[in-house]
Order: sequence, then structure tokens, then C-alpha cells
Amino acid sequence: MFSIVHSTWINELRARSVRKRSSMDWDDDFLENVADPVDKGPEAQLMHGQIISAVERLPEAQRVVMLLVAVEGLSYQEAADVLEVPIGTVMSRLSRARQTVGALLGTPDSKAKASVTRKDSIA
Repeated sequence: MFSIVHSTWINELRARSVRKRSSMDWDDDFLENVADPVDKGPEAQLMHGQIISAVERLPEAQRVVMLLVAVEGLSYQEAADVLEVPIGTVMSRLSRARQTVGALLGTPDSKAKASVTRKDSIA
């Protein structure tokens, strides 16, 4: 019994020694240099603001469906049950909401970028 307790104690001392070597003292200066993983920077904040603005501009029925499905994570059937409308209505409202938000966030000259100009070669 004594040898078991002795071995356990020696193992604990070794573990403390390893933990002490790998531990780091708290350093406020170091903490200030570490990037915050939650903060996404000004570009992400700007994009989030644009998305929120676009969703706020949606008609009420489309906005509610968009929030239930995209934000709350409800299925189409669950959203239909909550709103007491057919599932097809949820699907069409969500489709129109996504198209509207995409149009509000998209560039107005998207057709111009899609066209390809042909260059004639001189032979």
C-alpha cells in the first residue's frame, strides 16, 4: 500500500514540474497583441450592416420568413406551422426575400461585367 501511495506522489510531483514549465505568467501586454477572434474587422461589420439594412427593407411577410428560416434555423414546415400558412407560401416568400436581398447587395452593372468583349486580331 505504501509503495502505491509513494508512486502516486512521485507522479504528482513530476506532473507539477511539467505543468510549471509549460505555464505562462499572465501578461497584459501580450493579451493586447492577440487578435480578438470574435471581432471580424471593419469590412465584416460593414457587410453585416448592409445585410441588416437590406433585410429591414423587405416587406414584413418576407422579412418574418427570412428571419425564421435563416436566423432561427426553422425548417420550411416549422416556419409554415408558426405562421399558419402553407409550406409553399413560406418557400415563395423566402425565395422572393433572397432575390430582393441579393439585388440590394449586388452591383447595378452586373450585366455589363457578364458581357465579353471580342477583340479582333490583325493578321
